[in-house]
Amino acid sequence: QCCSARLNLAVLMFFGFSVVYGLRVNLSVAMVAMVNTTDSTPTQNKSIFKASLSVLSQIPHYSWDTETQGWLLGAFFFGYLCTQIPGGYLAGHYGGSLFLGLGVLGTAVLTLLTPLAAQLGSYWLFALRALEGFGEGVTFPAMMAMWARWAPPLERSRLMSLSGSGANFGAFLALPLTGLICQTLGWPAVFYLCGGTGCLWAVFWFIFVSDDPRTHRRISEEERDYIINSIGPQGKGHGWSVPVLPMMMSVPLWAIIVTQMCSNWAYYTLLTSLPTYMDNILHFDLQSNGLVSALPYLGGMIFSTLSGFAADKLIERRVFSVTVVRKLFTLTGMLLPAAFLVAVAYAGCSHILTVTFLTLSTTTGGTSALELFKKRETRLRGGLS
Repeated sequence: QCCSARLNLAVLMFFGFSVVYGLRVNLSVAMVAMVNTTDSTPTQNKSIFKASLSVLSQIPHYSWDTETQGWLLGAFFFGYLCTQIPGGYLAGHYGGSLFLGLGVLGTAVLTLLTPLAAQLGSYWLFALRALEGFGEGVTFPAMMAMWARWAPPLERSRLMSLSGSGANFGAFLALPLTGLICQTLGWPAVFYLCGGTGCLWAVFWFIFVSDDPRTHRRISEEERDYIINSIGPQGKGHGWSVPVLPMMMSVPLWAIIVTQMCSNWAYYTLLTSLPTYMDNILHFDLQSNGLVSALPYLGGMIFSTLSGFAADKLIERRVFSVTVVRKLFTLTGMLLPAAFLVAVAYAGCSHILTVTFLTLSTTTGGTSALELFKKRETRLRGGLS
């Protein structure tokens, strides 16, 4: 397993989702440096940055009020909403590698244009961010479509958790690096570096990845037979017909949708607005802001990965049924984050308590995120087969 094609796919997906979330959250920290109410010039050790101070002073800043900033931070999700269902449907039929690769590559190219769009005006930047969301909307559905063909049932939790935890890793890495880059190179460099990284990842993705183990050029015959035999007929693409009415009338599917919506409400609110909160309310400087905002996602990455391995072991040893495992991890990953998030409201002006509760909220939420995706993927594939 350590050198298998499916593990290599999981690792490449891990870095892909790291790039995806880096592209997604970079504006959250860069926004603090882009508006003219914040001085992005370093206040300590200025002698180190003398060569770049003249460059930083020429970087444009914008007079965006709080409402405008909110619209720009939320613009991504207007596009993101549009391609979730169509992307999953098409990826399930044609295979997910093309959609996932193009989704990341397209978003990376658009990210390179962010400084230009900001210079043209807030409306242009809003449209650009919405297009980025439109491209990224296919990434998670494409991942599910690929693992439906690649992941043996007893390894599904760990493989999906490993690849999906790249999202938290990307947020953890991007938030402090964005603050550091803004202070040293200026905020436009954030988008050039993130966009270039996404384009580089896409090259490796299109070279090494295949939709199906049957068509993979470097997989061993033993591994290919093992994957095909363990997955069975579900490892093939679904047909064009979609049982829309039965799906709309499915109570379990609606339960998953509502649970997913509630979980994402908290997660994405923090993902987009936490750096602004750290700046306006807790008054962290730009570099500390990125570092503190990143802590919750380090915990989320560790918890989501470990929970995937734990879920597989519980199912493999038949301690609980698959349904009980999914519900247990989802319930834990919903109630604990909610409790810690409510506790933030009672932390007062304590920086330590606030950061601790926010970190624990996102960390414990890592147990539910991938379980919700796996339940949704199982329910949808059951309806489409």
